[in-house]
Amino acid sequence: MFENEITLNQFLLDLLATMMADLPEECLFTPGQGHGHPPVWILGHLAIVGEMGQTFLGGSLTHPKWAPQFGPGSSDEVEPDTSLTCESLINANTSAYETLRTLAANADAAAMAQPHQVELLHGTAIETNGQLLAHILTSHVGFHLAQLSSCRRERGIAALF
Repeated sequence: MFENEITLNQFLLDLLATMMADLPEECLFTPGQGHGHPPVWILGHLAIVGEMGQTFLGGSLTHPKWAPQFGPGSSDEVEPDTSLTCESLINANTSAYETLRTLAANADAAAMAQPHQVELLHGTAIETNGQLLAHILTSHVGFHLAQLSSCRRERGIAALF
């Protein structure tokens, strides 16, 4: 189950690492033009959503204090914090999605067919736990990587492709 989504998520996390390789540490807290999210929020948000995805599959949050700061519906205004570095945020994403992929590979089909309980997504096309997990692994990550890419391009860093 979720073979394609797991492969796509690995591709996206590899892309995240490539994007971050040349993004200077000093721009982590600088909001991107247009979308307004600083890279620190994008990376923290992706990590906590990856951890939240684990909770649907019996896992737990590694960074529970990040949920109010970076979770769905949070403000993108992040106070500078020396613990929020490029390295720590990349590592949090790597860990969150490695665990999520492992859990997704063993997800129970009956549980994935049940309606999800994420209020923010009620009334959307995403109706089941399986659809929610597929979104977390793929389109959610891709959407926010586009924002991270725009932060890179604003600094004059060349496109990756």
